[in-house]
Parts: sequence; structure tokens; C-alpha cells
Amino acid sequence: MNKSTLFELTLFDPENSLIKLLEQRDIEYRTLPVTRKFVVATDVTVEVLSVDNTDAQIEEMIENLALIFIEWLKGKPNRKLQVQSVDGSILYVDEGDRDAVANIVKNALKISAFDPEYNTRILNK
Repeated sequence: MNKSTLFELTLFDPENSLIKLLEQRDIEYRTLPVTRKFVVATDVTVEVLSVDNTDAQIEEMIENLALIFIEWLKGKPNRKLQVQSVDGSILYVDEGDRDAVANIVKNALKISAFDPEYNTRILNK
């Protein structure tokens, strides 16, 4: 099986709720090792993987990822997704239109998921 990286996903999600949604929908990912010599306030960074590279399968996976991201955003108020697209532009994803979210995900290079609970936990340490 040929695996390729669709995009990198950086999580600020103390409950790992987005990872759980990926696992529930059988989305493959690989956790990236921490290589920084200084402390950075992230929980985990993963690469979301595509197992097969046929256009139809990648399209279906992107649709599933769009639904996962919408579900995660709706799970708690004030959650945010920030996307760096392949052309370098920065976009924010809201829980609106599935097709718009899928189009953003299709062109994503990196996605950062922010749950405000993460800030609360850092401030209370």
C-alpha cells in the first residue's frame, strides 16, 4: 500500500477529541516526533495520510475530513481551525458549508486546531 501525506495537522486539543474523531472514521495518521529544543505549547503534530492515491478515494477522504472538522468545530464554542494552503495563504475554517470546507482541506498544507480549553489548562498550571 502506498501512503502519502495529505497535510500536517497541529493540535492544541487537550482532550484529543479531534484525534478520536479521526480514529472513529478510520483516517490514518502518523504522529511526528518532537524535534524542538525549546518548549512549544502544542500537544501533538500528526501527518494525515492517504492510503491510496486514486482521485476518487482522495476526494472521498477529503469529504470525510471536512465532516470531521465541522463536527469538531461544533463540539465546543470558540474552537478554531487555521489552514495554511499550498499557495501560502492563511484561511480560517468555520462550521458552515461542507463543500467550502472540503475545498479548503483539499488545498491545505498545514492545519492547526485550537481548542480554548488548551489555554485554560496552560494558564492554570
